Amino acid sequence: MSNIRDLANAIYVNEFDSTGITVESISGWLDNNIGKLNNVLYTSFSGINGEISGFGLEEQSIYKEMYLYHYYTKQTRNTIRGIANDTNGNILSVRDGDNAITFVNKNEVSKVYKSLAQDANNNLTYLIGKYNSYQASPRQVGGIETLAQATGTV
Repeated sequence: MSNIRDLANAIYVNEFDSTGITVESISGWLDNNIGKLNNVLYTSFSGINGEISGFGLEEQSIYKEMYLYHYYTKQTRNTIRGIANDTNGNILSVRDGDNAITFVNKNEVSKVYKSLAQDANNNLTYLIGKYNSYQASPRQVGGIETLAQATGTV
């Protein structure tokens, strides 16, 4: 058995310990998106009271990457929305004598989040491929193994 809250806490501690994100929001996403994990892994996990039976380290690692991809993609969208709703236009810096006001370049922040999302997606694709390849069983046995099975000498 694996506890969704424990996984959410591990994600929080290892990835987001100093941001505004909470363990509860991570846990909520994980609890509500088990179906996505099942779709990509060809499994049938179900969460009952925050517990997932048969959920190993590999599945946790993949689920973590799924969450990170979701988070960074969401941050990219939010940053782009901020650019679209920006009332000061494209002003990045204003100087008057010794005083200076500098604004964050939201376009660059959006690019960073997009890059992080792409990294998480690449890692996720790799992990899913390896997981599905490792979990797959052969569809057919051919060659000398077939002859041995037919004669009962296996």
